[in-house]
Amino acid sequence: MSKLMERLRRDGWIFALIGLCVLLCLTLGSGGTGEAQSSATPLEAQLSRVLSAMEGAGRVEVAVSFQDEDGTVPCGAVVVADGAGDVSVQLRLTRAVMTLLELDADEISIFQRKEE
Repeated sequence: MSKLMERLRRDGWIFALIGLCVLLCLTLGSGGTGEAQSSATPLEAQLSRVLSAMEGAGRVEVAVSFQDEDGTVPCGAVVVADGAGDVSVQLRLTRAVMTLLELDADEISIFQRKEE
């Protein structure tokens, strides 16, 4: 038992690093599909549906960050859309998110979805 404890003390950082890597893979991993795991909140899902209905937007995914733990005060949003390569679509998406979440334009980032 004392040999095991001594080895853990000596090589503990290796076990901690391995554990951290496993945790990171489990948290961020997507099973090798290259797609993010779906964990959208009801608000994000609703925003995605609304924004997807806009002309030229195509498929849309939204991530919202909040100032508080309750998730009641949004402080930023990221939008990924098929049509975001078009500046007019980016502007319409930005204006819609500004209106719906009461955010300023500099708190919103719009990106074009990568081609698959």
